Parts: sequence; C-alpha cells; structure tokens
Amino acid sequence: MIVDTEYTQKNASYINKLNKIQVLELIRKSDQISRAEIVKQTKLSAPTVTRIVDNLINAGLVIMTGEGDSTGGRPPKILQFDGTDNFVIGVDLGSTSIRVALSDLNGTFISEIESTTNLEGGFEEIIRQSVDLINKLILRSKKPISKILGIGMAVAGLIDVVEGKVEYSPVFNWKNVHLQEEFNKLIDIPFIFDNVSRVTALGELYYGIGKEYKNFICVNLGYGIGAGIIINGEPFYGSNGFTGELGHIIVERDSKYIGKDGIRGCLEALSSGYGIAEIAKQNIKAGKQTLLSNNNSTAHEITAEVIFNAARHGDQLSQEIIENSFRYLGQGIDLLIKLFNPDAVVLSGGLTRNGEYYFKKVEEYTINNMFSPLKEQVKILPSSFNEDATLMGAFSLIISKVLNFEIDSKILPLVKV
Repeated sequence: MIVDTEYTQKNASYINKLNKIQVLELIRKSDQISRAEIVKQTKLSAPTVTRIVDNLINAGLVIMTGEGDSTGGRPPKILQFDGTDNFVIGVDLGSTSIRVALSDLNGTFISEIESTTNLEGGFEEIIRQSVDLINKLILRSKKPISKILGIGMAVAGLIDVVEGKVEYSPVFNWKNVHLQEEFNKLIDIPFIFDNVSRVTALGELYYGIGKEYKNFICVNLGYGIGAGIIINGEPFYGSNGFTGELGHIIVERDSKYIGKDGIRGCLEALSSGYGIAEIAKQNIKAGKQTLLSNNNSTAHEITAEVIFNAARHGDQLSQEIIENSFRYLGQGIDLLIKLFNPDAVVLSGGLTRNGEYYFKKVEEYTINNMFSPLKEQVKILPSSFNEDATLMGAFSLIISKVLNFEIDSKILPLVKV
C-alpha cells in the first residue's frame, strides 16, 4: 500500500490544531482548571494535553496559578487563561467619529483615542486618518509592537469577506473599495475588518451574552440599521458576507421616504438615525408646526438626538415620527425572529442611548408582532457593553483569530501546529 505522506502530515497538523483550539477554549471559559480535568473533558491523552498546555504557557496565553486539592497523590497544577500580556487594537469607523482603542485579550480597555470623521475627504483621507489615530494610540500606550497581535475594524456596509473589500457603503458613499489592501500598505500589523453589526455580535459572542446563548441576533440601531447573526456559536456570513442587512428591507412600499441606498420605504429610511432626521426635515420644509422649527435650528442641526429631546418636551411631530419608527422596527426585528428563531435579540447602537423608554418601545412593538409561543422564549436584551459594543466586537475580530490559531502573529508557537 502506498502512503500519501504529505496528506498524512497535513491531516495530523489539522487534528493538532483542532486539539489546541479545544484545549485553549476550555481553559479560557473555565475560571481555573487542571490538566487532569482537561483530559477528562476533552478525551485527549494526558501526553497530548501536557504538550499543548506547555505550548500555550510558552506562548503567554496560559499561566499556572497554584495547586489544587489533592485526591491522594501529587496536588494538581491549576491553569488559567492569561490575556494580560498580549494586546489588540479595535477601530470603530463611524460616519461621525472614529474611535480607536487598545485592549488586552481579556477585553480590558487600556487606552483610547477618538476623532471626528472627515467624511468630506473621501476614502483615502478616512484611511489616512484611521492609520494616524492607530499610530498615535500605539505611541501613547507605550506597548511594544511585538505584543500587539492585530487590528480589528468595524465598518458600515456590504463587506466582501473573501476579497477583503467594501462592496458598498451608503453611509460613506463607498463602492468597491479595497480596504484590506490599503491598510496593508500603510501599517505592518495584521489587519481584519468586517461589517459593524456582525462585529458587534462577535463581541457579544466572546465577552457578552455568548456565555449563555449560542443562537442570537445583534441589531445595531444607529445612524444606519443592521443585524449580526450568530448561529450555533458562529457568525453567519452567507455566500459573500452580505447577511444581516436589516436596514434595507422594505417595510412600507408606498412610503414617500427613501433611504441612502435608494430604496423607498426601507427600514433605514423610516427608523434609523439619519432616517428620523430626514423625515423631520421634510416635514418642516412642508410647513408642519413643530418645536424643531421654533428653536431656530437649521436643517444641518436637526438630528435624531434633537428630535428625541423635542418629543420629550411634548412636540407632536417629533412624537409621531419616533412612534412610527418604533412600529417599523418592531416589524423588522420580528421578521428576523421568524426567520432565524434565535434565543435572544440584543439591541445596540446610538439610538439605544435614549434610555429605557427607547428599549421598552422597541420591545413592545416587536412582541406585538411575534408568534404567541415565542413571546416568552425569545429574550430582547440591551447590549452588554453600551457605547463600547462595537469596539468590543472589533477587538474580538482579532481575538477570535488568535484563539483559533488563524493569525500569523508575533506569538510564533501558536502558528506552528
């Protein structure tokens, strides 16, 4: 019999990698654990577990924290995940501001910097601005480059994860821009980016409700609207990575309002931050009576935040616009629930900063549309991280690659499987 040596080696390497992922994940999710317990839970041999654990200790991802209770023999060495000595950078690339932060692998914020997004400068200027902020953050943090494992970025738009490009972003007015290629030219640190809603969901998976649920959807409610879908503990991408574009579904075909994507009556046109502001501006232009026009605000100054404040002060037009936005959101989120049957829906984004009132209204309109059996089963929850939800996701883009040994980082033992 002829043995295909190359195939055998590749197969052994792949199995070794899967074993390492399994062991590291078990250690990370356990507060403390011994080698014997790892053998018991993974069914791997004791020598295999010892080799993998030694490798992880050398890589600086696992530490020994002491000795456990003896059951008659030598006390077991207790192991713990250690994310304090390796770092990642997260970038929240928003239409109004760019936030860049440094975190350790435990998701602990260490340093942060923020700047107003120069939308008028176009694609090249925004990339240059982002890189400048990253470089400033690195200098400020005083962490060695060798300890920064990668940069994760959250971007609004249709992301082609295969080609590494933004296919289309109405918010930035980008079409077919090669974000990966441009960043690789300007910075010598592994760089990964993805859709902002999917990134936010990834942060919840690794550090938030993912500890309790493996099937959930993050709905990002801000300047735009999108959804990040987690199925069986994994992000759902579809064929190209264009999943979760909740804001572009049509909820009112005969509406007079059109989204930035050019779609009449889409959810973003009626319920997003920019949609709410645009509806108000058009009504003011049509001569509707409102506090928004009585306070000498210019069209440029009318934002969703201003409209919510006016609604709190009894402005009827603002109240109607916001109430309608909740009604359409309830339709959209209910659609996701009926399609994917998640355990939970997590609400995040700038609009949720309008407090308990906003959250309860979205929940109310969603539940009104749901199948009766699901009303008690599907949890509608606030983000675990409030305004930091997107940055936690951006960190997780890199952390997930590190934990799955997929990134060619400075931790050389990790890529030698």
